[in-house]
Amino acid sequence: MFFTQFGALADSLQDGSLILAELSGIPVEQRRAAAERLAEVCDSADGAASAVVRALRENYATPFDRDSLYRLASELCQAVHRLDSVAFALSSSAFDEFPVGVLEMLAVLSDATDQTKRMLQRISSKPDQWEYVDSVTRLFHRAEALRLQISDTVPAARKGMVHVAAATQLGFAFYEAVRSFRAVSEVVAEIAVRES
Repeated sequence: MFFTQFGALADSLQDGSLILAELSGIPVEQRRAAAERLAEVCDSADGAASAVVRALRENYATPFDRDSLYRLASELCQAVHRLDSVAFALSSSAFDEFPVGVLEMLAVLSDATDQTKRMLQRISSKPDQWEYVDSVTRLFHRAEALRLQISDTVPAARKGMVHVAAATQLGFAFYEAVRSFRAVSEVVAEIAVRES
């Protein structure tokens, strides 16, 4: 039951990441409608996280520590919602073209999503997922540098204050999304410490 719902959360992450990729290649006037599709993805993630909580209430024997299962579901759901925030920021009409670093940050989020999905497929049989923890940590550090590029006010100021504000919001949304994957990896590290 738990791993089925974690699989559903992984699917929601992947769906959200695909919508973000779509946003990077469509005209400005179509972005808001594409971004709104993430609301359904968030609803699916909320449902899967709620199912984990229900299973925790109904089952005292769990494959891992109950607190870790709860926190993992919660952090995965939070990551999906952070992707929704990125979609909202990407759909801003202030961006005829995206700031430097956006495509690279989308690649970081896509990579984090793919690695999270693979980790969730393996964690039931191999709770020792240190490779995942290491790779997400590296992606997080890469994202910190990219956030500075995206929200760099000097080139953005040439396009006006609205562009500066939108780029700053986008940089923050990206950072929070990657930070949410880091939070997932911290729970996975705790599981690995306990179970290995």
